[in-house]
Amino acid sequence: MSSKPSIDARAGAVIAAGFLAGLAAFPALPGPFLDEKPSARILVAFTLPATALVVYALFRSLWRHDRVRSGNGVFESTYHAIVLRVLLFIVALHVLVMIQLTDLAAGIGLQLAGGRIVIVMLGVAIVAVGNLLPRTRPNVAVGLRTKRTLANAQLWQQVHRSGGYITVALGAVVAVTGFVLAHNTAGAVVSGAALVAAMSIFVTYRRHAASPPGPDSRA
Repeated sequence: MSSKPSIDARAGAVIAAGFLAGLAAFPALPGPFLDEKPSARILVAFTLPATALVVYALFRSLWRHDRVRSGNGVFESTYHAIVLRVLLFIVALHVLVMIQLTDLAAGIGLQLAGGRIVIVMLGVAIVAVGNLLPRTRPNVAVGLRTKRTLANAQLWQQVHRSGGYITVALGAVVAVTGFVLAHNTAGAVVSGAALVAAMSIFVTYRRHAASPPGPDSRA
């Protein structure tokens, strides 16, 4: 497919940016422990970019070996768009950590509330993924994968259309919480919102699964 090189190029660029950020920060990472333990310095500088690389390789492998999905080209672009958003979150988190550890922000006169920014970033990532959920189709890697949803594309679409709205709402709550609440309070609110969202998705699934089954419209 013609979009495949573009998909790989974008993911590769995001992962490479993470490694470059770690490489740039490597000599400036503080602390005598890191000076005495080069292996620890390497872990701090490159663990998150390496995690992004592993995540990308795992999802690529799942896509290639997925016997549930059909050959729908539109869904392929959605699948990889979700993976790309996950990679962006991991690498953005890594860049933030490098900035905080090297005091780069303070050096240019900026004050960054790292914990608050992480919560906002998480909310934005959840919104971005939730917005794509209604466009997914039965597959083994992304979404609510049960025997019923994997066997019935109509049920899958119903559940993930509602689940997408719920996920977007959750992400918005998380992002706003990161903006307006203190870090210690935000954690409790985010946990509560996640629990409510999970219960809402479960109720939605049960409601649609209990409806009379429609034809298998796998797309």
